[in-house]
Amino acid sequence: MGRQAAARQLRAAIPEITEAYRAALARIGSPLVSREDIWRQCRHQAQSIVAECAQALEDGQRPQSPGAGEYTRLLGAHRVVQQVPVSESVRAADVLWQAMQAVVTKVLDQVEAEHRVAAAQTVGTAFRVAAGCRLYQGIRAYEEAQRSAAPAEPGRGPAPPPDGADAQVLGLLTLREREILEAVRAGLTNRLISRRFEISEATVKRHLHNVYRKLGVGSRVQALNTAFPEQGQPG
Repeated sequence: MGRQAAARQLRAAIPEITEAYRAALARIGSPLVSREDIWRQCRHQAQSIVAECAQALEDGQRPQSPGAGEYTRLLGAHRVVQQVPVSESVRAADVLWQAMQAVVTKVLDQVEAEHRVAAAQTVGTAFRVAAGCRLYQGIRAYEEAQRSAAPAEPGRGPAPPPDGADAQVLGLLTLREREILEAVRAGLTNRLISRRFEISEATVKRHLHNVYRKLGVGSRVQALNTAFPEQGQPG
């Protein structure tokens, strides 16, 4: 079997790897599986890393995932809000690599013998690059978020979130995403939001999808509860 076929098998096994990864995190008591929103973010990162390994196995090129750096920086900052230590991300990378081993070994055993060692090296290098870049970006963002959350001057606490909002959470969003979330908070439908900002409904949906992804939620109500925890939501 060639590297392309092996890459397809590795992609097809992503759900299996993800489940093994979650089970391994649960066994060590990782907070990354303590809440569903945190796990969704962790799962997204893991699946992206495995997909990049498969891509590298297929074409031999350094893996690249558009938007991975931005997402990882946002996620690193969000870990401060979630009170998940940055050390958990480092530990999770090792756990993911171990969770991949059974599948990777099975896949590589089917590669032609003369190409097997090179293929294994390609997957290992791709994993180190994909996981390492994410760890670097995430740790930097985590540290920056910690500094911004600290009091600016001795004796003076951080400024309260505006209008009952979680300032750190809103800081994960772009200006337009915040505007749209505020419109959702006001009870506007996607159609009304599109008219207010003179954009298409499809664009509104795309912005909301980005908001959900960044906040680790799956609905409008969850997004509002996360961004505005101290205020009731519109009926």
